Amino acid sequence: MKRIALRKLLENKNIGNDRLLNLEGSNVKVLREGSPILFIYPATDGSVGYMNNYLPHIPESWGVYALQTPGMDGEQEPYRTVPEIAAHGIREMRRIQPEGPYYVAGNCMGGLPAYETARQLHEQGERAGLVLHLMPNFNRPWKELPVDANSLQKRAIIDYVYIIERLLEVEIDLPWEELDGLDENEQVDFVVRYVSERNLLNGMDLDVFRNRMGIYKSNLSAMLTYDPPAGFDGSITILAVGEDDRGETAISALSPYAAPLRSIHRDQINTIHINADGGALFDGSEPHMGKIGAELTRIMNAAGAPAS
Repeated sequence: MKRIALRKLLENKNIGNDRLLNLEGSNVKVLREGSPILFIYPATDGSVGYMNNYLPHIPESWGVYALQTPGMDGEQEPYRTVPEIAAHGIREMRRIQPEGPYYVAGNCMGGLPAYETARQLHEQGERAGLVLHLMPNFNRPWKELPVDANSLQKRAIIDYVYIIERLLEVEIDLPWEELDGLDENEQVDFVVRYVSERNLLNGMDLDVFRNRMGIYKSNLSAMLTYDPPAGFDGSITILAVGEDDRGETAISALSPYAAPLRSIHRDQINTIHINADGGALFDGSEPHMGKIGAELTRIMNAAGAPAS
């Protein structure tokens, strides 16, 4: 099951019966119709199919609309900054729901445009009824990972390999000295061949992977350069999902996911730690998704309750 879920994540094949919203030029996918609507931004890879795993844990009356990364279908160049992603998301949201309150969430990197969406809505005189960050609190050596524009390809490959290793519980020992001597297209070919030869993702479409790498690099650039201004007076809820025995109990200040947390007061941040595998936010594996889902249900029920 984990391998199937990972293949679908990397290949952008959607899980379940989600469909494209019938709006010209829209990148929104309707996972479920209903009211109110929860709008969800995806992780750095840009796809949204895995979000069907969240549906059983969101009250049935709610609509769930996924803001797939623009450019996934080749309809435009992907954006390279979080404010641009958020501004695009707001335009899409307003086409569907002209007035607030807006309920916004994001998985992994998607928590940044979710927060930025709320911040921009605030500037426009609108209100966010919920800002939720589903954060896989992976214990990674953030300080050692490349962050400059010239290293985006290498960082993207490192991240992809990390996800494969984490979700499939395997070890991939890429020969970086050999990779560093190749151009970017050759690097992508090399990685796909290397992984396929080890029968981890046998049969992956090279063109699909190359397109996904381009999307990932654009979103990665957006994530690493995001520096939100102060002045937002709302709040953000963080579901920090990590396993205690892996040391994933605290959000690292060096993590790029923590950018919004550095721009607001700690009283505006509601952090809920869940002792579960953060990989379940991508593959829906149990019992981890059930633990995440219990908190997600509680948060959504509270968000939808009438104001007292």
